[in-house]
Amino acid sequence: MNNKIKGIIFLILLSFSAQSQISYPTVEKGLSFKSEDKKVNMKFSFRIQSLSSFETNESGNDQEMKAMIRRMRLKSNGYIYSPKFQYKLELALSNRDLGITKDADRVSDGSKIVLDAVVKYAFSKNQQIWFGQTKLPGNRERVISSMALQFVDRSNVNSKFNIDRDFGVQYRLNQSVGKMPVKLAAAITTGEGRNITATNEKNGLAYTGRLEFYPLGNFSNKGDYFSADLVREAKPRLAIGVTSCINKNTNRSGGQLGSFVSVINASGNDSALFNDITTLFVDAVFKFKGFSFMGEYANKQLSDDILGFTSGSGYVGQMGYLFENNYEVSTRYTSVDLAKGLANTLNTKEYTLGLSKYIVGHKLKVQSDVSYIQTENTSEPNYRIRFQVEIGI
Repeated sequence: MNNKIKGIIFLILLSFSAQSQISYPTVEKGLSFKSEDKKVNMKFSFRIQSLSSFETNESGNDQEMKAMIRRMRLKSNGYIYSPKFQYKLELALSNRDLGITKDADRVSDGSKIVLDAVVKYAFSKNQQIWFGQTKLPGNRERVISSMALQFVDRSNVNSKFNIDRDFGVQYRLNQSVGKMPVKLAAAITTGEGRNITATNEKNGLAYTGRLEFYPLGNFSNKGDYFSADLVREAKPRLAIGVTSCINKNTNRSGGQLGSFVSVINASGNDSALFNDITTLFVDAVFKFKGFSFMGEYANKQLSDDILGFTSGSGYVGQMGYLFENNYEVSTRYTSVDLAKGLANTLNTKEYTLGLSKYIVGHKLKVQSDVSYIQTENTSEPNYRIRFQVEIGI
């Protein structure tokens, strides 16, 4: 970012703040700007994850050490002109977080700085329409913010099967069936993933639906979408979710994610390949008095078995207990089983033990975990040790 752009941003914020009420109630709620006529409410926040890791590879003969800014995010949300017109913005600034990948022309690389840029209109108390780029209503582990995780990072199941972000329109409904809260989400999106500018030759779209049930009532403080029982639920709470996504005529190996799949045709040119990918997720989360459990099952199926596209299934289960001093011990089991002959990734099983210290909830915490990794066709297991500090407002 050059000095001219920095200067413009500074002048805009200075001008806006001079005409607005600035509040900073707690570290949990970020820095807020409110206009005097109360027609604009904007919250700004940031977060940084600093990560170091050590991992053995190839039966322990190779070792890899890393130290990096895993994530650095700038975030803003609020409403403009009316609480009915809400927005969310999120930018990724660290190199590891940019998600650089080839665009659909398979020639130029581009930085994927924009994570979320979405407008939300609440046309009733329980219903919203979203338009823009943001997370799809996918598996719970993915929709939980990377800031609010129980381990240093998400599981290998999420890495191989999640449907991530996309651009399009979404519908959200919160309702009750009798005394049981129910949430419904539906989306029609491009199916190409985030920040893709080229057009899909086949004009395929993605159709996603998610249904959630809360048989024991709502969680406190939206506890169904952050890991660990930080609020120490006084009563048992359970959420069960099911997601289905059909991505039609996608050119990417995982649908919204992955490399673009192509083949050299008879003329010697690079020709794009397309497929339909159907993804299913079933997940559940349970919390009670400091104890938490989360489990997920994921499955991807292809309409055509084409080399380069990902299919298979996986499941992950994790649990933890938060002590009164805000230390948490947690454990996780992960299994990934990919279809043979399609993906190059080897199937793995991981056993992970984690230790976290929540200083100010998920806003300021220290986390570490150690994993025992079994990979097919490898005689000896691998090991991974990670340490991470998260800070944000």
